[in-house]
Amino acid sequence: MTGAHSQVAGETSPDRRALPARFHLDAGAAAVYLDARRVVMRRSLSGLPLTLTLPVTAYRGVAVRIEARDDTRLGAVIELAHADPALTIPLLATDDLDEATLAWEGWSETFGLPMLLRETDGSLREMEARPSIETAEPLPRRRRPVAGRRRPRFLMRRKCGHSRPMPVIEGTEIIART
Repeated sequence: MTGAHSQVAGETSPDRRALPARFHLDAGAAAVYLDARRVVMRRSLSGLPLTLTLPVTAYRGVAVRIEARDDTRLGAVIELAHADPALTIPLLATDDLDEATLAWEGWSETFGLPMLLRETDGSLREMEARPSIETAEPLPRRRRPVAGRRRPRFLMRRKCGHSRPMPVIEGTEIIART
């Protein structure tokens, strides 16, 4: 993922296999710390230092935006998309669309977020629907509802013990030796 054309704001892009990662956005105006569970952004707001810590689950997903670089080339930007555009983090900018596809799938898998496509009007569309798991009421474990009043089937063959004292053999000691 760190090819000659893979860049984020002038730097090489963070590698998802080497998290946590630290990099700068906006020509050094914002520093980002990124790991698999949270994002920490440090920037200045009206001259005051500001640190934002967000869980990765606060983001909508991993989005790809296809751009026309010039008349003959297309490029892609992979970004961690947030509802607030100021908190959207670009992860990869590349001219290689195969590399962008692999990175898009990889970042989505790393964060556990859906893959999104950023339309030309700026809206986001989910590419693959997440499978929904439906749960039902568990089935009863026993087939017979009267089983609570009876002994289980394997205990029916056993005889009940007696309450008289056990016989004791006196005078001879039995020792097992090998």
